[in-house]
Amino acid sequence: MYSKVNNHRAISAGDVLIHCQVVGESEATPLLFLHGNGEDLHIFDPQIAYFSKSYKVVAIDTRGHGESTRGTEPLTFDTFAADLITLLDALHIKQAHLVGFSDGAVTALHTAIKHPKRILSMVLLGANYTPRGFKWFPYISVRLVYAWLCVVSLFAKSKRLQREIWGLMVYQPHLTLDEIGGIRVPTLVVTGEKDMVSQRQNNKMCRAIEGAQRLVIEGGDHFWILKQPDVLNNVIMHFLIKG
Repeated sequence: MYSKVNNHRAISAGDVLIHCQVVGESEATPLLFLHGNGEDLHIFDPQIAYFSKSYKVVAIDTRGHGESTRGTEPLTFDTFAADLITLLDALHIKQAHLVGFSDGAVTALHTAIKHPKRILSMVLLGANYTPRGFKWFPYISVRLVYAWLCVVSLFAKSKRLQREIWGLMVYQPHLTLDEIGGIRVPTLVVTGEKDMVSQRQNNKMCRAIEGAQRLVIEGGDHFWILKQPDVLNNVIMHFLIKG
């Protein structure tokens, strides 16, 4: 019987501290959770509790989010992917399964492209690979909020980080299908039926990744994972077991 772990850690990645929670069997297969824009690791609390019974679960606060510090590097998905690799190295994890939601799924894509040998498989929840991966109304709404934050942040320093974070959705990512087509890890691409991200873009992504599986959650919106945590648990577990 291996020892159980349940702790919070701050991992140094250059000039930032990346906060993570590690829960489960110390020697079990690692399963990492990556949250979305403006969130923190606690959106996956139901998954942390569920999967820590059979996996070594690692949930991460992206730099500038939650309890992780901002640092001086630009907020980009390449930076987030580099932070993830630094964290894996610090935790002595050679390979892991990844589950990413929204921006977390984009980070997973960048990691799979740049560091494929570190990933056992990945579940992409509500991903996009270009800014126009959003449907038109959500995209316009995001741009309006970002424009408002650009103005407000001129007078309120407290809004500057929020402006940067929203800017990720306006200006990033910029992956190509050729880049995505180079991914060779088992992948499940999931969207809600009424998702704010484009089904067309997710279909293209799925077709580009050799052997990738596709799932659309009936009636689900972009945030179905918060409303149906048991469904999410079942989706992830079925994929991990069946492949």
